[in-house]
Amino acid sequence: MKEGKIMKIKKVILENFRSFYGKHEISLENFTAFIGKNDQGKSSILEAIDIFINEGRGVVKIEQDDLNVTAKNQNIDSFKIGIVFYDFPAQIIIDAENQTSLKDEYLLNSERDLEVWKTFKNGRIKETSIKCNHPANDDVLKNLLRKKVKELQDIVKEKNLQCDDKRKSALLRKAIRDSYDNINFQEIEIIVDAEDAKQIWDQLVNYLPIYALFHSDRKNQDLDSEVQDPLKISIDQIFKRDDIKSKLNEIAKEVEREINNIAQNTINKFKEVSKQKSQIKPNIPEVASLKWKDVYKNIGFNTDNEVPLNKRGSGFRRLMLLSFFLAEVEKHKNDTKVHTIYAIEEPETSLHPDLQKILLDSLMNLSNNENYQIIITTHSPQYIRILPKETIIYVEKGTVENFNDNVINKIIENLGILPNVGKVIWCVEGRNDMNFLRNINKNIPELKSIIDIEHCINSGLLAFNLMNGANCGDYIDRYITKNTNAIEFHLYDKDKDSKYEEDIEKVNQRIDGSEGILTNKREIENYVPKELIENEFNIKLENISNWDDFDVAKAISEKINMKENNIKNVLCGKLSQQITKESLESINAWEEVEGWFNKVKNMVDRVTKTTN
Repeated sequence: MKEGKIMKIKKVILENFRSFYGKHEISLENFTAFIGKNDQGKSSILEAIDIFINEGRGVVKIEQDDLNVTAKNQNIDSFKIGIVFYDFPAQIIIDAENQTSLKDEYLLNSERDLEVWKTFKNGRIKETSIKCNHPANDDVLKNLLRKKVKELQDIVKEKNLQCDDKRKSALLRKAIRDSYDNINFQEIEIIVDAEDAKQIWDQLVNYLPIYALFHSDRKNQDLDSEVQDPLKISIDQIFKRDDIKSKLNEIAKEVEREINNIAQNTINKFKEVSKQKSQIKPNIPEVASLKWKDVYKNIGFNTDNEVPLNKRGSGFRRLMLLSFFLAEVEKHKNDTKVHTIYAIEEPETSLHPDLQKILLDSLMNLSNNENYQIIITTHSPQYIRILPKETIIYVEKGTVENFNDNVINKIIENLGILPNVGKVIWCVEGRNDMNFLRNINKNIPELKSIIDIEHCINSGLLAFNLMNGANCGDYIDRYITKNTNAIEFHLYDKDKDSKYEEDIEKVNQRIDGSEGILTNKREIENYVPKELIENEFNIKLENISNWDDFDVAKAISEKINMKENNIKNVLCGKLSQQITKESLESINAWEEVEGWFNKVKNMVDRVTKTTN
C-alpha cells in the first residue's frame, strides 16, 4: 500500500448509543443511503461517526444523554462506537523510528481488518481500544504492546532469547512471540490510548479519513461549530495531503532550529549573568502536534454585503452545497490523494426537484472515485425511486436492515413511496437504457415521427421508470399501478440467460393494456453498430461469430483500460447519438426498434382517449 494511505470505513458498530440498544453493525459502501421516517436513528449513525473521529471537537458534541435509556436503566454507564477500517497503512511507526505493521503486531481482527472501539462515559471519551485476533497464551503475550522497551529487554534477557537489535521494541516483541512453540489466538481488546500503547493510536490518527457532516437544519451563529461551509472541509483536505505535510514539516523544523538557537543563546546569557547552574531548556511543541489548520479556522464564504454564508437562508446554503459537490466531481476526476467521507442529512432539503436530482447525481459520481465515501439520509420519494438497491439501508426505531423484500414493503407502507407515474410508464433496467432510447428517438427522424418522446415526457404523458436491474421482478410483483389510469411498457435486455422472461410474462398477463418484451439482442449495447465502437475506442473487434449475443462491454474492456460501466455510459450516451436508421438496418435491428416506439405510441394514444 502506498505511503500516506488514508483508511476507509467498512463498518460502523453502535452499542447502547442513543436509540440503538445493544450492539448494531452497519456496513458502509462507497455510497450508502439511510432511509426511514424522522426520529428513527438515521442521523445518529452519521453523528456517531463524527463523534468517533473528532471526539466531540467536530460537528457533534458528546453528551451524557447519548447513552441509551434502556441501557442506563440497567445500570450500564457507558456507550461504545466501533469502526472497522480497511485500506490501512502497510507500515506504521509505533516505537521511536522503528517501522512495523498492524499484521505483524497482530492488531487485525479475524477478517484481517482494523477494528477500533471508543468507549464514552459521562459525556467524554473513556478509552480507545483495538479489537483483534491476538496471541493470548498468557498475560505476557496479551500485554506485549503495553510494555516499555526496558520491560521487553528484561523478558528477552530472562528467557535468553536471540534478538537482532535489542533497542527496537518491535524486534523484541517478535523474539518473545517466536519463543512460544504454539501460539493460541483469542479475540481481545487492547487499549491503545494509554501507557506505551498510546503511540499506536497516535500514529493511526494520522490515517483517519476526513469526515464532513452536513446537517439538514442548523442554528445561524457566527461561530457555529457545524461544518457547513465547504471551504472548511477543503482546508482539512489540503492539510492531509502528503506534499503539503512535507512542506509544513520543513518549515516547522526550520523554525524549531531558529527557536532552539535563540533559546540556547538566552540560556547561556542567563547562566553568565546569574552565576547559577539551573537546568533550563526550551519547551517547543512536537512538529506532529502543530495545528496548522487552526490558522484558517475562520475561513468561509461571505455573500452580498459581506453577509456570512451561515447567515443566509437554507435554500441559499443548499445551492452553495450543490455547487461545491459539482466542483468536487470535476476537480477530483483523477485526484486520489486524500480519502474524504461526506455525510449529508436529507440533501434534498430546500432544493427544487430538478436540483435535487443534480445533487444526487453529483454525489453518486463522486462516490465512484476510490477516495470518497458518501453517506446520506433521506425520505425523499424522488431519491428512493432512483437509488440503487444495494445502497439502501432501512432504519426504524434504532434497528437497521439492508435492502430486501421486507424493506420494500416497509418503504411503501411507511413512507408512501410510489414510482414515477405519467400516463404511460416505460420501464427499463437502468439509466443507460433510458439514455439510449431517448437519444435514438431524438436523433433518428423516422423514430421521432412515430412518437416524440421528449414532448411526451414534458407534457406528462410518458415517464421512464428505472428498475435498477434486480428490482424488476419485485416491482412487477407489487403491481403498484394497478387500478390506476397508468399502463406500463417493460423493455428488458435478453441477456445470456433470458432471466427476465418470467417477469415479462407476468406483465403480459395483465388486463390493463400493459406489455413487456425482451430485446432480440443480448443487451441494449448490442444495438450500437460495431463500426461506431471501433472508431470511438480505436480498436478492432474481430472473430465475432454472432454480434447479437456478443458481450460488447466486456470485449472493449479487455482491449482498453476502462471499466465496463464507463464503457456502457459511452455506448448509450455519446455513440447512441450517432446511430441512424441505416446503421440499425445494417445490424438487422431497425424493425425491432421501430416496433418498440410503435408500441409506446399506441399506449399513449390509448390513455389519451381514456382520459379525454
